[in-house]
Amino acid sequence: MIKRIRIRNFLSFKELDEKLGLRTVLVGPNMSGKSNFLDCLLFLTLAVNPAVAAAPPGSVPGGAPPAPEPSGLSSALRRAIGYLGGFAEVVWKGTEQIVQTLEIGITTEVRTAPRAPAKTFEYDIAIEEIERHGAIQVVRERLTMVEARGQPITLLETQGGQVEYRANASDKAQTYPMRQPDRLGLEALSIPGSDLNAFRDFVSSWRFYKLTPSLMKTANPSAPQPFLVDLGVNLSSWLFTLQGHPNEFQRIRQVALDVFPNLAELLIQPAQAGMVSLGSTERYLKRPVSLARMSDGELAFLALLSLILAPDKLGAPLYCIEEPETHLHPHLLETLVEILNQRQRELGPRAAQIIATTHSPLLVDKLDVKDLVVVEKVGGATRFTRPASDKQLRKLLERKESGLGELWYSGALSRN
Repeated sequence: MIKRIRIRNFLSFKELDEKLGLRTVLVGPNMSGKSNFLDCLLFLTLAVNPAVAAAPPGSVPGGAPPAPEPSGLSSALRRAIGYLGGFAEVVWKGTEQIVQTLEIGITTEVRTAPRAPAKTFEYDIAIEEIERHGAIQVVRERLTMVEARGQPITLLETQGGQVEYRANASDKAQTYPMRQPDRLGLEALSIPGSDLNAFRDFVSSWRFYKLTPSLMKTANPSAPQPFLVDLGVNLSSWLFTLQGHPNEFQRIRQVALDVFPNLAELLIQPAQAGMVSLGSTERYLKRPVSLARMSDGELAFLALLSLILAPDKLGAPLYCIEEPETHLHPHLLETLVEILNQRQRELGPRAAQIIATTHSPLLVDKLDVKDLVVVEKVGGATRFTRPASDKQLRKLLERKESGLGELWYSGALSRN
């Protein structure tokens, strides 16, 4: 779980230092920087993941759009910068300063084993462009770890073209030569069973979603899927995979039957050779409904529901979701919030962290005020404010004179 994030000179963030909880929902006008915050987390996920550097030219894993093909040896960091449009597009544009340093730091709690106590990791990177020619270099990278009631231990730190590292807190420090100045040590070092790998795997397994039902309406390969990809394109094969987990799939199926009164059954059936396709049967109809004719709201609901109810082994520690209300009837959105609340109570400390953006007063109204962040631009820079810190507002909500969604829609939560 991300406990705190610090951002400097990244997209619309001139400076940010924010604590995060199990759920964080960002509200604010268009162009305020909500999506930029998710892009910052996506950038970290891509930058530390060796699979990104090893991906075929012009691609990154997870169904993300193509990235420009860099010259020379690739690194995950360079691919991540390229995916976001290059360093000039990523760095804060509110200054004429020629050389800027992009900085990101996170404090996290990570369980490195299922029943082990959580360990606190602090990871910090700083990146600069070299002479405005598109090349970048890592000017600082540091990973420290604090075990329960322990002292901070530096696991990784860049020093003059090499990385000093410990695989685990009890190991002696070793050095690793970094021949690529644009490569992060966390990507370069892979030590099975180490705390380094545990932290990198944690960051690499974050999932990002901007679900697009029109792209879900095609048959998929019947091969098992490790996760639902960002746009939901592999929904049929993802649900086919979940059928191998009968308890979770039956729960997904039952919720769908309960909320869609005309739905009689979900069908996941063979299509052409080696492919599967979602479909359904409806009450009073004599023939099945094909995937192409299923409603956008139905598919979006099933995709979000499958993320909430996925088995632990196919889940992720963090889900970042853009506007989950899109395509959904208000009743479906309300149902998803209720199921999420129930699921997080069931899982306790194993529950996934959720960060979402929204324009829906209905969704805001279903939140606890401590989960809400108002996002605004002030002087061209994104600013976060927490309505929960406003004592007068909290008293108003306690008296139930106004709902949180109504207050946000009326502009009462804005400080501009």
